[in-house]
Amino acid sequence: MNRITSLLAACVLTAATLLPADVMAESTAAGWYSDCRAYIGILRGTSDGDDLEVTYCMGQTLGIVEGLETGSRIGALSMASLMALLLGLNSEEVFNVFKDASSEDLLGYCAPEKQTGSAYILVVADYLDRNPASMEVSSTAAFFEALREAYPCASPESPAEGPAQPPAEGSEDESAAETGAVNGDG
Repeated sequence: MNRITSLLAACVLTAATLLPADVMAESTAAGWYSDCRAYIGILRGTSDGDDLEVTYCMGQTLGIVEGLETGSRIGALSMASLMALLLGLNSEEVFNVFKDASSEDLLGYCAPEKQTGSAYILVVADYLDRNPASMEVSSTAAFFEALREAYPCASPESPAEGPAQPPAEGSEDESAAETGAVNGDG
């Protein structure tokens, strides 16, 4: 992941977590989970629900996922404009960097091309079950973290981003090596 992508991912997460308290109270991950509880139970085979509960949950879920993707694109273009203005950069060059970036590059997760809404629901529900403190953050922030954890992007390594080759088998914990590479320690 290049530095621009990392910066944009941080901006998306920060923006999602800094909503005014009254807005967050209405759109926390706990609220989404509560609204989707029946459908989560259906998907897990532990309960049943009705079509209205399923439809409402699916609409919320797909709206959040699409909102992340659309918001990242709009945010990237806004960031390009701000960078060009504040730093006196060539606006066309900066704009083109952000304009040509994929949603995956902007968000930092790479879901399968034909991912279903039901799969997104299970990914986020499982994430929230493992991370109960995330119930209190905005649903957007929880989705962002859950999707980044579930669908990490495989990125080609460059000399500035880490080792050119994966660590030798058995020489070091691979996740620690990857963390070091992302943090610039590798």
